[in-house]
Amino acid sequence: MSAEARCCSETGGDPGVHCPLKAPNALLADFIEFYAQSAARHGQRADVEALRGAAREFLRSHPLDSFAFSTCRRLLGEAEGRSLPPFERVLIEPLRPLLPRFGGSPGAAAPAAYPMLSRRVLPGLLAALTAMLGQERTEGLRFRAEALADAFLSPERGETDWAGLARDAESAAIHQDVGLAVVAHFADFERRFIWLTNVIDAHLPPAANAAEREWSFGERHAVALLLALMRSLRERRKTGGGFDVPTTVAVDAFFADLDAKAAAAKVSF
Repeated sequence: MSAEARCCSETGGDPGVHCPLKAPNALLADFIEFYAQSAARHGQRADVEALRGAAREFLRSHPLDSFAFSTCRRLLGEAEGRSLPPFERVLIEPLRPLLPRFGGSPGAAAPAAYPMLSRRVLPGLLAALTAMLGQERTEGLRFRAEALADAFLSPERGETDWAGLARDAESAAIHQDVGLAVVAHFADFERRFIWLTNVIDAHLPPAANAAEREWSFGERHAVALLLALMRSLRERRKTGGGFDVPTTVAVDAFFADLDAKAAAAKVSF
């Protein structure tokens, strides 16, 4: 269930444009779910309906309840990086499992598998990808991403269905084109890997809190980032790819180097 639909069902509203995605709704819905699960683990039963009733009563008098749908959506979008233009948003979509949710901090949610990233890596990653793509190719892909975002725009809600867009074949095609540009630039894998790590590290904005200040971008983060970013191209290669021979050789060499690096760093994604 989407966050918007959940906020409606949890607090008694109707879905759609008449039920704004308000910060209090989302937070209270999450708390009710957390409280019920916590009680169950201790052999207790939470009166969820009573909690939802109290939440509705609270929200009727909460100042944020007066926020318009567009205002709340914009504020949450900015907090989660969703205010990025379509092309940049499409580029970072594969990284979402590695990024902390709104209000979260980077950490090692599954240290044996992959290290969590910080949203502070995004400026450097986007700068590196733009450099690898070149201006003309970047503009072409930007045009395609904007057209795709328009195709998934909901007139009723005034926003793009990003989840639907991420599943579209054109989104995968954009990622595969970007992946081929990365492969071309990683002919000398080790040198380019160091370059990518340095570019991202150099573009990290100032930390906003103590948890961020204690976090630093390193080799394992770069490996996890590349594994996620290149997943669509890997899937295409597994199904045959349709590449010419030189491209096939380059793609296979890239993934061999990346997988060796991932094995050495004990990272998987």
